[in-house]
Formats: sequence, C-alpha cells, structure tokens
Amino acid sequence: MIARELPRKTVAVDLDQTLAHTLDALVAWHNDTYHTNYTVADFHTYDFSQVWGGTREEACAKVRQFYDSDYFDQITPIHDFALEALKMLKKRRFNLVIITSRQQFIAEATKKFVDRHYPGLFESIYFCNLNLSDAEQLEYISKPKSLICQEINVDVLIDDTLEHALDCASLGIQVLLYDRKGQYWWNHTTTNSGTTRPTLTSTSKQLYSSSSSSSFKGALPANVKRVRSWKDIIASFPKPSSPLRTCYYPHDFMESESEEDFDDGSTYVDHSNPYGYETIEIDELTEDEDDDCMKKYTDDPSWKDQSVVWV
Repeated sequence: MIARELPRKTVAVDLDQTLAHTLDALVAWHNDTYHTNYTVADFHTYDFSQVWGGTREEACAKVRQFYDSDYFDQITPIHDFALEALKMLKKRRFNLVIITSRQQFIAEATKKFVDRHYPGLFESIYFCNLNLSDAEQLEYISKPKSLICQEINVDVLIDDTLEHALDCASLGIQVLLYDRKGQYWWNHTTTNSGTTRPTLTSTSKQLYSSSSSSSFKGALPANVKRVRSWKDIIASFPKPSSPLRTCYYPHDFMESESEEDFDDGSTYVDHSNPYGYETIEIDELTEDEDDDCMKKYTDDPSWKDQSVVWV
C-alpha cells in the first residue's frame, strides 16, 4: 500500500519591506530628486501623499518615476535571516508564494529581483495591482490580498501591512505581522477606512467585502502575531517532527528457535538467527593456553604496530 502524501501548507509572503528594502530606496530617490530629507521613520502609512503632501494622483506619478529610476533597480533584499528562514520552510515542504501589492506592469523587474535574491524558493508571484492611478484603473483590475489568499487557500500570510493582516485574519488565515525591529510605524497605527483602504476598480470593490480593519482599536486578533525579525517568523512555525518513525531490533534468538523431533526420541533445536549467521560453539581456552597466546602477542612486534581497540 502506497502512503498518501499529506497536502502541503501554503505560506504567502509579502515583498516590499518584508523581503525587499523598497521604502528605503524610494526615500533615497525622493530625497535626491526633490531635495527632501525624509527617513523611513517618517512613513506611518503607505498612502505616501500623507507624507509628501499633494494629491494621491501626484503620489502615484512619483512612484512611477521611481520605478523608472536606477534606485528601483538597486533595491536590496532584507538581510534579517529572511533567506535562511525561507530555505528552512522550503525544506519542511511548505508551498511558498509571494503576494505583492505591486502592479503587473513591473512584473518582469519583480521576478528578476526574486530570482536574484531568493532563487528557487517561490513557486508563484501574485500581483494585486493596488494603488493604481485613475488612468491605470481603466486598464488593470485590482484584487485585495485577502481575496487572493482565499482563492489559493493560503494557510499563513507574512506581511508588514496592518490592513492586509486584519483583512486576512477576518477570513481565518493565520498572519505574521512583520514589524522589523519594532520600527515599522505604519503597522502600529489604527487604520482609517476613509483614507487607507486600497484604490480598487469597480469590479474589485464588489469583491472586497467589509472586514474588521475599519473597526480596529489596537488589539490584534488572536490569529495575528506581531514579529520583529525573520528569526521570530521561523520560530512561530511548529518544529519539524523527526522523519524517523520506527526502530527495529534483532529478534531474540530464542524466539526464532524451531524444534524438530526425530524417531529415536531426540530433539534438534535450530539456533540459527533470521539474518543468516550461524552460531558456532567453541571450547574455552585453559589458563595455560590463554597465557601462551598472550605471550605470543607481546613478543610479536607486528601486533604492536597496529591500532587495535580492545573492547
């Protein structure tokens, strides 16, 4: 009988600020381009217009300029045990996928980044097409992370955005809210449904059911855990059980003995073991013979040249 393999658990991982220092590169680009002095600590929301000022459309236009810059091509990976942790999860046979808020028109650059810094780990990348401009909404369809997680049966989501965490948690998905070193201020604040919900097309709005994010008051749901490093993330998964299932021991020789009666009334007992070895009985040496053997050993120099361990 062939044992059926248990279905693999699916772990979805966010990209920006979870696997990549995207915001750091964006801040550097904005400071050099617009002569500002922002730091990552100034960002308490992913609605960049609340930080830079201006309209949401102007913020979208700036991000598109960033996509076309060398800063975007030079985004560095998160060096926080992320690669090592993902390799561990892969070895434990979790199905790893990326679900990103990014738009599909930067799919090729995104794939190159993942292949370069996290090769062979992820099976798929899902683009949500969030934060579209008004013109882009006429061409692309947005879909919330919670809906994608539901469609592909995600068991665990690793994400740095509070809103996504709460939306997915409302569907019963386990969420690890990545708060690197406790400094991701945007996932410390309460969400406001009037300002921070993602921009969606009319089609996506019908799919985006109301969730608990608008009523969040500071206490995380039971299925959302805040983690401050990738080491915390890997520690949140159950430790793998040993693949060792059974221990085998040699059978007691007495259990394998078989008796055979002969016509003369004698009985033959088979002492052979199930591994094919034959037990041969020999007479013990007398004390004189034992002393003679020891004398031959001590007098023979060839024995002394060998490394022999006596047990």
